Order: sequence, then structure tokens, then C-alpha cells
Amino acid sequence: MRYKEEVYFAYWDIQSISQYLYGSSVKLLDGGHVLYENQFMPSGTVIHEWHSRANYQALRNTSQLPELKRGQNYIFGSHIETIPENSTYLKVEFMDARDEEISNQIIKQGERVSVCVPDNTQYYKVQLVSSGCHRFLFEGIYVAEEQLADYTVDRYWISDLLHQDSEKETMYVCFTEPELNRTGFIPERVREHFSNVLIVNSSYREALLYMEERFYETLLETIEELAQEHLFEKVAFVGYGAISNIAALHYSKQFGNSYALVTDEFLSELDYQRLLERYRSRVNPPIFKELLLQQFNPTKVKEYADLKTRPRELANIEYLLDKSFLLQAIDLEKIEEWMRENEN
Repeated sequence: MRYKEEVYFAYWDIQSISQYLYGSSVKLLDGGHVLYENQFMPSGTVIHEWHSRANYQALRNTSQLPELKRGQNYIFGSHIETIPENSTYLKVEFMDARDEEISNQIIKQGERVSVCVPDNTQYYKVQLVSSGCHRFLFEGIYVAEEQLADYTVDRYWISDLLHQDSEKETMYVCFTEPELNRTGFIPERVREHFSNVLIVNSSYREALLYMEERFYETLLETIEELAQEHLFEKVAFVGYGAISNIAALHYSKQFGNSYALVTDEFLSELDYQRLLERYRSRVNPPIFKELLLQQFNPTKVKEYADLKTRPRELANIEYLLDKSFLLQAIDLEKIEEWMRENEN
């Protein structure tokens, strides 16, 4: 675990042989969800297994779980819906250098249990076990340091206001860019270059573009309250990848005196629409065409060229954006031509 907001996820590995397939129907759905059905699976059957140590010869798997610190407490849990209800559980087993079990912990469905890693642990594994399950929809299992697993809104995390500076008029709202097996993160060495920074994170895949309705309202209210409390005159929304960039653009439209700091990494309008299609009932999607046009609006979006042309207060932004190519200097003629071609 590297930084405060990080939660590690393990998904279903279709290629692994450490899964119970006898008489089972396994379907991989959009978004990586797995629909699993077996009407005759005995209770106690290990349905699937994840390992922190690669064992390709025996199990055809690579390392699927993060390394844990010995003596540290971690939260384990799962995102799964079962029929009958609550008919699976997780079993965490800690193994020594001789491949013998040191201890184990049972985690019932819906529980978030703190587990201490034994001092002599060499590796560990997590098993999904049936307790009379016939059918389930599986999203993933998760591991997080004990004090870091709480979220402000269901599976969304909003930090406190960090590095407060009453002399600065701008608050920075930084959206983390989700990764495949973990929530995004912004290291402290980057955060310290911003004053009055709010970190926003999510444990959902693609973070639902940070547009889930209940979270959306909560974040807007949080920003308004902080702006009033600290007398901020401006709000800058920061993104550095395809997900965080579109979120920064979207939220910057909700306030009159705000702008977005983004890189050049965006998906197409159709790709964004497809990404949210599964979650239509939970997300109030924006008009992505308008947002993608907005990235060329220099009054609302700050785009970066080389260090010499950047505002002094953002001189260290390259650390935050080290996963994306920085935008070149704005070419107004090209932008105007692009907008004319795409205005219909």
C-alpha cells in the first residue's frame, strides 16, 4: 500500500485454474463483472482463489494480491451479490516459508473485517467459498490498510482540505485517475506543491467518471462549504488522465469562477457514453460533446506547454501529470478550425 487513499482490488481471473468450474456457468460481463451459476455446488467449495505470490506452473497465475506489511492490520472485503443472500464468504490464509498455514480469517459476506498479518508470513491467499450459493454477480475483492478504508460517500473518498494557506485565493480539487487493480493515488511529494488541495478518489472501476448522483451532490456541497469558510475566490479542478480529465471539465462547469487543469488524454465521446451505459440508473450523464469541446476553451481550461510558460504557482505540476503527455502551446487557429468542424 503506497499512499493514503489506495485500496487494492482483485478481479476474477478467467485464465486461472484456481476456480471451481465443474457444472458451473461463468459469464464475463461488461465492466469486468462475472455472473456465476451452479445449482448443485456443495457448501464449503472454494469457488475462486487469489494469491500474493506467483505460481504459474501449478496454478497458471501471476501475483494477484498486493504485498502486505507484517504486523500491520488490513481490511478485507468483497463486492458481490448472491442468491441466496449472504451465501458466500472469504477465507484469508497466511502461509509460511514451508507453505504451511500460519493462521486464517473468515469474512462473511457484507462484513469488513480487520486482519493482522502474522510476523512470519511469506505469502497469503484469499478464497471465495460457497455456503450454499447457487448464483452470484461478482465485481471484486478489496484490501486496504485498516485506517484507510472509510469513504465519505459509498465507495467515494473526499479528503480534508490539505496544505491550507489563507493567503492563497484558489482551492484545488484533484481527481485521482483510477488504475486497473487499485484506486488512484497522488503522492505526498506532489500534494505539497499545492495549497488548499482537496483529493477526490473512488473505488469503482473508472470511478463512474465521478458522476454518480449522490456523490456528485455531496462533492458540490463540500466545495461550496469550504469556499465560503475559507473565502476562496476560485476553484481549480485538476485531472491527469482520461477519467480525471473529463471529471475536472464537468465540475468546472458547475461554478462561475472556476477552471480545469487537464492534460491531453481523453476518450472519444462514444467511449465515454459506453463506459457509463451500464450505470444509467445511478449516473446523471453530461453531454460529453460539450465537455470535449470545452477542453479547447482557454477561458475555462488551462493547458500546459513547457515549464517556462506555466504560471509560477503551478511550476511543479509535472510531478502530478507524469503519467500523461503535457499539452503543447495552444494553437488558436487549429482550435477554431476544430470547433467549426465539430459544432454540429
